[in-house]
Amino acid sequence: MAVVIGTRNSFELVDGAGAEDVALGAGLRPGPRVLRRFELADKDSRRPATRARRLAVHRTSPDPAACQVRPRRHPALEFLAYSAAAAVFAALLSLLYLYASGATTVPERTNVVHVQVGETLWDVAERNAPHSDPDAVVSRIRDLNDLPDADITPGQPLVVPDGTP
Repeated sequence: MAVVIGTRNSFELVDGAGAEDVALGAGLRPGPRVLRRFELADKDSRRPATRARRLAVHRTSPDPAACQVRPRRHPALEFLAYSAAAAVFAALLSLLYLYASGATTVPERTNVVHVQVGETLWDVAERNAPHSDPDAVVSRIRDLNDLPDADITPGQPLVVPDGTP
């Protein structure tokens, strides 16, 4: 059995048979008093106060060397890469929209129209195929009518792609 004895200046741990002789909390006179009694399992297995306490560590994961850490790029380079990827994605999305809306195709159906006063081939193309690319429609008008250049006269009949519903 071990006994913790409080003295005037400090506490002492007393082992052995002499400790049972001191009563718990006995006496109020100055001097040693028993503060606590407890049983010791093995007196030799106790850790001295000068030796460091060993901590129990449970290994739950593999060695840290088994995991490879990917080096980080500079934040400006990451931002540039993500910006470029977003721009490419936006361009592809807009091309998909143009293709789905029919703006990249020239209508197959044709119609004969007369050129109005002050109109150009561009104006005729926008008036007759509003949902198509005007450059493609102008080149198609020139092919259909065998026009060497973009000169047209008011009242001239032209075969144009008909893109109006």
